[in-house]
Amino acid sequence: MKILVIACGLGVAAASLAEAKTIVQGGKGQESTRALDGNELIRIGDLHEVQGHLLEAMPYYRRALSIFRMRKDRRGEATALVQIGRIQERQERYAEAYASLHDSMPLLTAMEAVPRAKSFMTLGHIAEALGKAAEAQQAYEQAKTLFQQAHDRPGFAESLIRLGRLLIEQEHSKDGRAILKTALKDAGERGDHAQEVMVMRLLGNSHLHDGERGEARAFYEEGLKLAEVQQDAKAEAEFRVRLAWLYATAGQSAEGAQAAWRALALYQSLKDRSQEADIWSLLGHLHQQEGNVTLALEYHERALSLYRALRDPAREAASLVNLSIVYETQGSQQEATENQQKALSLLQSRFRQ
Repeated sequence: MKILVIACGLGVAAASLAEAKTIVQGGKGQESTRALDGNELIRIGDLHEVQGHLLEAMPYYRRALSIFRMRKDRRGEATALVQIGRIQERQERYAEAYASLHDSMPLLTAMEAVPRAKSFMTLGHIAEALGKAAEAQQAYEQAKTLFQQAHDRPGFAESLIRLGRLLIEQEHSKDGRAILKTALKDAGERGDHAQEVMVMRLLGNSHLHDGERGEARAFYEEGLKLAEVQQDAKAEAEFRVRLAWLYATAGQSAEGAQAAWRALALYQSLKDRSQEADIWSLLGHLHQQEGNVTLALEYHERALSLYRALRDPAREAASLVNLSIVYETQGSQQEATENQQKALSLLQSRFRQ
């Protein structure tokens, strides 16, 4: 089947996948070998990657890498290595992805600032996945500098967000928050509501982690307002869940339940059964807090059913423990013990696996 790659906006001359595969395999088709150079192979690989065909994309990138190395094309070699690393990242082959990106680093000087910055962003994410926090921080710092030099404000803010989040995770909350607030200011000036919502969530989580509930609530409420204006159902649900937990821990069960019910409706509309299960569990806690044992049992049972359907033994066990606690409150010791034993059995089974 002929594919006109140029129609996809990738600027590649018309070529068939069969011909390109012949080149990749190093077999027949000398006319194809002359027709497709490294850049064309990269673009065909990009076409596959955009469609989610990662296994099909990889041979094109590898063949392009071989051609670029043969021709001593440093820019092309860097491009191919970065693309290979990104495929490996998406496949969660982080060690291989790190090696590919690391090999590309000395070659990146041949690329423009923004592609180089994006490569450092990818390297940072991979380094984080491998637990290399220092390397990740260095990569994000490099990306930030390059984005700033290129006057790419969205990229600059994204690098700040990554860097700020990383510092907070490394228990450098003060420095991390300062960086995130800079990103928030920049996003606000540009009207980038997606970045604003992201930063508000991170700042709220950071303050909540440090026990600063008032500050956390302020960021969650601001984020909620923005999510509602943007009609971002997922973000709205996330902020409502966080506010519900804050209300619950403050003993404001009615306010917590109101926020939780709205979040439940949103997650049901999004068909997110995992989050829906968590909301039923939260509602169970809230009604137990109010002393309504009947509703607490009903909602924990609903959560349990969903966790079982999702085949999530860890959360299923936690739900059984929640039920046992409610039964104990009710004075039903036999049911409490049975649920505790079921939870223990699930955890033991999971440990053996």
